[in-house]
Amino acid sequence: MQGLTHLDYAAEMNPDIHPEAAVAPGYLANHAARVFNRAVDAGLRAHGLTLALIGPLLLLSWKGPMLQRDLVTASAVKQPAMAALLDKLESMALVERTVLMADKRAATVSLTETGNTAAAIGRQVLLNVNAIGLAGFSEEEAVVLNAMLRRLIVELENFSTEIHHT
Repeated sequence: MQGLTHLDYAAEMNPDIHPEAAVAPGYLANHAARVFNRAVDAGLRAHGLTLALIGPLLLLSWKGPMLQRDLVTASAVKQPAMAALLDKLESMALVERTVLMADKRAATVSLTETGNTAAAIGRQVLLNVNAIGLAGFSEEEAVVLNAMLRRLIVELENFSTEIHHT
């Protein structure tokens, strides 16, 4: 990269991406997420799953049975979309909902045995795609990348919080 600016280097790496976007962390993080999501969906497709479907499965696998409203709170999915996801997961026999006797409007969502298997498959696909993405990195580079991404997230979340409180 001797003699080149970071913008020259970015344009040289991929002429289809605007040079300023190619060095913008937000753009790069977003682009990496889209590429990652496509790869995960491709890996899940053979199992009849999608990235959207494994989100609730992994959360239930980690936390155990949860109220539907708590699933919404713990995820980035809004209530109507979560209800649709749970309807789909229930039709696939991956989750079951049990209405609470104390409040007929609330339901506990739990994984079925098949749902536990699907969650394990989803977890493995995620781990595999992450490993593929880091294949060319040294262990130290992978640690630094993770630390820098966490730092980027914290800075953006802090900024977002400041905007909402002003």
